Amino acid sequence: MKAHNPQVLHTFYLACRQAIQSGLPRRGVQRSFEEMIYSVVDDDAWRPTHISIKALKECIAGNTRAVQRAHGALGNRKDRFVRTLEILEGPCLEFDEWWSFFLEHDKTILITRQEHGSGKTFAESELIPTPEWSKGMFVNSGFSVKIRKRVEIVWMKEKLEELEVSA
Repeated sequence: MKAHNPQVLHTFYLACRQAIQSGLPRRGVQRSFEEMIYSVVDDDAWRPTHISIKALKECIAGNTRAVQRAHGALGNRKDRFVRTLEILEGPCLEFDEWWSFFLEHDKTILITRQEHGSGKTFAESELIPTPEWSKGMFVNSGFSVKIRKRVEIVWMKEKLEELEVSA
C-alpha cells in the first residue's frame, strides 16, 4: 500500500519521536501516532491474512460474533503497542522502513474469542490463508470485518470442504 504524502507522515513520525523523548506519556503518543496512520491506511488497516479452523466453523454456523481479529496471535507479529513503540523509540528510520514495518505488523488473523482469550500463538500451518486483499473480502467494518453470506461464507464453506476432502 502506498502512503499519502510520505514527507508529511515522516515529519509527524519525527515529531512523535521527539514527543516521547521530551517525556510526554508514551501511551498518548502511541495512540496519536496510530490514529494518524490508521486514518491514512483506512480500509487496509488490520486486514486479516489468515483464519483459524474454529473461527471458520463458527462463521459457517452463523455465529460471526464469536470471531474477532487478533494482532499478536501469529508468532511473527508484534503487539500493536510494542510495534508502535519500537518504531517511535528505536533507531530513527527512513520513511519506507518504518512504514513497511508498521504495515507488516498491522496485519491480523481471525480467531474465535475463546482462542483469543487463551493467549495461544498460532503457527501459519495451523491457519487458513484468506484470499488476496484485491478480491475485496474480509474488509473492515468498524472494529470487525465484513463476513457476508454470499461472499466470505461461500468462500469459507469451500475451504472447509477442501479440508474435509484432504483429511
